[in-house]
Parts: sequence; structure tokens; C-alpha cells
Amino acid sequence: MSKNGLNNRPVAWAWLACLLAAACFLIFKQPWVGRVDTDLLALLPHDERRPVLESALKALSAQGEKQLVLLVSAQDEPATREAAAVVRRAMDGLGLADTSSTVAFPGDFYAAYQDGLLTDADSLWLENATPEAATARAISLAYSMVPQGTLPWQRDPYGFFGNWLKSLSEASPLRPSGGELMVTHGKRSWAALTYSLPRSAFDSDFQQALETRLGIARERIHERFGTEAQFLRAGVVLHAAAATRQAQGEMSLIGLGSLIGTFLLIGLVFQSLRALKLIAVSLVSGTAIAVAAIFLCFGHVHLVTLVFGASLIGVAVDYAILVFAQHLGNEESRQARFKRLLPTLCAALLTPVLAYLALALTPFPGLKQMAVFAVCGIFGAWASVLCFYPWLLPATLPLPKNADFMTKLLARWPRWKTSPLAYALVLLSVAVMAGGFSNLRTNDDIRGLFIGDAALIAENRQISEIIALPSPAQMFLVTASTPELLLQSEERLIRRLRPFIEKGDIGGFEAVSRWLPSLEKQGRARTLQTRLAASRKQLAAELGLPDGWGTETPASTPPLTPEIWLSNEISAAHRALWLDTGAGEGSPRYASMVMLKGLARLDVAEALAKLPAQDPAIPGVEWVDQIREISGMMARYRSLLTITLLIACLIVPVLLAPFFKKRVWRVIAPV
Repeated sequence: MSKNGLNNRPVAWAWLACLLAAACFLIFKQPWVGRVDTDLLALLPHDERRPVLESALKALSAQGEKQLVLLVSAQDEPATREAAAVVRRAMDGLGLADTSSTVAFPGDFYAAYQDGLLTDADSLWLENATPEAATARAISLAYSMVPQGTLPWQRDPYGFFGNWLKSLSEASPLRPSGGELMVTHGKRSWAALTYSLPRSAFDSDFQQALETRLGIARERIHERFGTEAQFLRAGVVLHAAAATRQAQGEMSLIGLGSLIGTFLLIGLVFQSLRALKLIAVSLVSGTAIAVAAIFLCFGHVHLVTLVFGASLIGVAVDYAILVFAQHLGNEESRQARFKRLLPTLCAALLTPVLAYLALALTPFPGLKQMAVFAVCGIFGAWASVLCFYPWLLPATLPLPKNADFMTKLLARWPRWKTSPLAYALVLLSVAVMAGGFSNLRTNDDIRGLFIGDAALIAENRQISEIIALPSPAQMFLVTASTPELLLQSEERLIRRLRPFIEKGDIGGFEAVSRWLPSLEKQGRARTLQTRLAASRKQLAAELGLPDGWGTETPASTPPLTPEIWLSNEISAAHRALWLDTGAGEGSPRYASMVMLKGLARLDVAEALAKLPAQDPAIPGVEWVDQIREISGMMARYRSLLTITLLIACLIVPVLLAPFFKKRVWRVIAPV
């Protein structure tokens, strides 16, 4: 070991052992499988101030990520059903759960609780109906040629249960027909196929397999039914796949371009094959350490982090270039050269590491991951230069053939002179920069980050119009300490939304209370139906019904509780709207989301946002506009990071002053 400690063989062997350990971890642990994240929302910070909202949105997002919706249409309804079968066969083998073919008929489940299920219109009718009017209504339904409900007339003589089931149909225009879910939109019939993914929507291997099958399905439909047939797709997995392709292309372009440019410059300046090999050693070392550190710290790596990492090549090679430059035609010992270079190399490590560590202090998960990647990658390249280069570099590198030319070129490089022309150039530069700064504009709209596939976005919009999908961007969040209070608040909110629906300001809503009435509402329905006792006796006498018919009271049927509803498959499509936070006393334990359909106008959104404050009868209701809230959060952090950047501009000269003393301004000025 040399006295200066730079040629320390044990340290070099220890660093080599670290690199081998990182390589073994990446090769044998297979951390890449399913762990390259492409979810752009994962880069954004979480709202720790509103944990209930954060949990609710996370549950909704988790369900949405698993969904895949396909619509197919051919010449007529029979051909459309046949085309749906073609698509279903093409999707076999992917492990997808076909949720469209397993939709449970709601009447079979709700029939046991029918006495507590009344529409608002029937409730109002019952409050004012006489026994004679009720009897006339039942007799009219009994002799009607068209079935009015799903139950026999004896079980639903007034059609209340049938009407309540019809009210559920407002949630979706889809109707079962011939074994498929069908919808008519305009002049076309569409078959809807809905699937649940077996794996994460951000699994790149699954994305490729799914896109291949969708391409096959489209080809088969067009081959069999012609170009008039239409095939539409919607799902997070499709946007994730498009984002993956874009990021991979950018990573390849940036990484490959940086590598080619770096090697060309190294070859042009140093004209040494060994220099190129050593550059590769430091780059591979830094990349291996960075990726291994990411998986150890986060368990996964975001694709944007890899794209960002590809841009660090130019930083990582700086240390090698400094060493190579000192070896050109230099006859002094390697130990002396490295000893002289050590302060410069340390300063060159310190400045970027401090800058990227500042990113790690921000609340953005994406920036934290990028910071860890950058710091570990740069340190890995720096350590490889210090540990390996003293042993792998020759005693000296010969001067390249073009050394004289470059020396003369450098000698002719313009120098600063205190002349009127120099000051004029400075003033001109300041004026240009001032003009540029005066024209700076900020845009914190989160939608600017999502530049998706135009064809996919168009298909998503068309599917949303056809099957009336609710928007996850704007909704109401309802919170309460008990499930009953939660459902009551939701029902009051829905009554406030009815005028907006009647005016066409919104197309509808999706809420748990549509499928699960509160116990209060069920009790009121039972009470109202006790008024039908006289009418039932009159019906039994007039129609000659069996003895005992109509003697059962509504109170004898059980109420529908949240526990029963949530445990049944009938709630599968709506469970994401319901959340049990598990919070203790003093905090709202239960939450639900009321999602809106067809909200397109800003003035309507602003009016809806004012509802909770205007009506104290709907406690625990909060308007949620995700796009506006995230954009506002981005604006706050932009301001914070701008201040951080300014502070960094003041701190860096202080840190560099011990190395460069009075010449520190020369280092700072270009930045």
C-alpha cells in the first residue's frame, strides 16, 4: 500500500466484491420481473393531510388498474354477438377473468329484501294513495299483457320491486342479450366485454402479451366482418403499455446517443482503446450499483428513472476524463498524479451528489428514486475510477496525433479582456437573459405531464359515451363514523344532484346507496307498505287468492345490511366505492365515493363544488377535483423547489471556495 493511500489494493478488492455482489443480486434475484413501474401517478407525492381521501383514491385506482373494457360492433346485433365470441376466443390463455359473462342478476339477490326497497316515486305515490287506488293499480298489473317485473304478480302485485330494479338500470345502459352485454348507441349495436387482469397493469411482459392478443382479435374481426366492424379498447394497462414504449424509445435514444457520443469523443481526443475499455468499466459499475440500490431501497424501479439515468452518462465519464487528461504525456508517477487529482475528483463528486440529495428531500417519490439512482450511479463510477484506474491505466498515455492541433486551437480560444467590446457583450448577454426571464410562464396543470396515445384517448372517449362510464377525476367523498350515517348522507346528496340530472348538467351518478339503501330508508319503505293491508285483503277477495295471501307484514322480511351486501358477489363492481378506514373514535371510519357521469362544463363543476358548504343537511360530504388539487400541489412544490434552487446557488460557491478560492466565480459563472 502506498503512503498516499490511493493505491490501496484491499480497498480495490473490496469495491470489486461490492460490484460482484450487485451483479449477482441483479442476475439471480431477478428483480426486473414485474417490477419496472410505468405508472406516472406513482411519481407524485401522497396527500398525507387527508389520509381518508388518499386511501379512497388508492382503492379506486387499484380496482381501475385491473379493468379492461372492449367494445365490438358488426353489421347487426346477431353479427355483433358473433364478433364478441371471436374476441373472447382471441383473449383465451391470458388468464383474464371475464366479468361480463359472470354478471349476477340483481333480482335474485334483492328479492329477499323487497319490502324495504322503494323508489322515491313509489314512496311519494304510497304517501297519497287510497286503498282503492292501490287495488286498482294491482288489478291493472295483474291483467296486463306485458310483464311488469321479474317476480310473479303474487309476490309483487303493485310493481314496486320491479320499479326499483328498473331504477338500477340507470347506472348503466348495458343489457344482457343472448349471453352478451349489449348496448345500442346511435344506429349501432355494441357488445361489451369486461375483464379483470390477473397481473399488474404495469407489468411490461403482460402488456406485450395483451397487445399481441388485441391485435389478433382486431385482425380476425376485420377478416370475418369487414372493415365496417369496429373494435374499441379502454384500460389503464393499454395506456401503461403506450407509455412503456415511449419511455423505452427515449431511453434507447438518450442512452445510445450518449454512449456513441462519449466513445467518439474519447476516441478522438485520447485515441486509446484502453481508455474506451476503462470508460465502459466505470459506466457499467455505476449502473449496476444504481439499479441494485433502487431495488434494495424501493423494491421496484420506475421506467422514468431509467430514462433519467440514461442522461447521467455524461456526468459519470467526467471522472475518467480528468484522469485520462492527467496521463497524457505525463512522466511523473501514477501515485503523484492521483494525489494531485484527489481534491478535484472529490469536488467533482461532492457537487452533483449534494444537488441530487436535495431532490431526495422533496416529497415526490419519483424525485426520491431519481436522486438515489443518480447518487449511487455517480458514486459507483467515481469509486471505480479511484479503485481500479491506478492499476489498470498504463504509466502514461501517449499524446494523440492531433494534440498539437488541439493545443493551438485552445490557444486561439477567445480570452476575456477588459475592453469596451467585452463589456458590450456582457451587457448584451444580460439583456437577452432578462428578456428571457421576463417571458417565463408557469403551467402547473398535471394534464401537461400525460401525453398519451391519441388513438387510445379517442377510443376511451368513445367507450365512455357508449356505456356511460363515470369520471374518476371529479367526485364527492362522503365520510361518517358508521355505515348508516354514511348511507344517509349519500342519499341526501343524491337528492341534491337530481336537479342537475334533470337539467342535463350531468348524465348521472354512481353511488353505493343506489344499490344499498340506508336502514332508515328501508324502514320508511316498510312503514309505507303497511298501508296496503286493506288493499291486499280486497285483492284476495276480488281475485279469489289462496287463504293467507297478503297477511305477511313487511316487518317480517329482513333488512339489507352493508355486511350482507358487501359479502355478496352483487357488490363486486361497486366495492371500490366503499371504504372502511379502520379509524378509531373521533375520526370518520367509513367513506364512500359518489362518482359523476357526463360532467363537462366548468360552471357546473363549480356549482357542484359549492353544494357541501351550502347545505348543512349533508354532513361529511366533500367535493374532490383530483386534477385541480394535484395541479395546485404541483404549484406549491414548484415554488418551494424554486426557493431551494436559489438557496443551492448560494451554497455551492461557499462549498467550492476551499478548492478554487478566488477563482470560484469561474466555476459558477457558466452555470
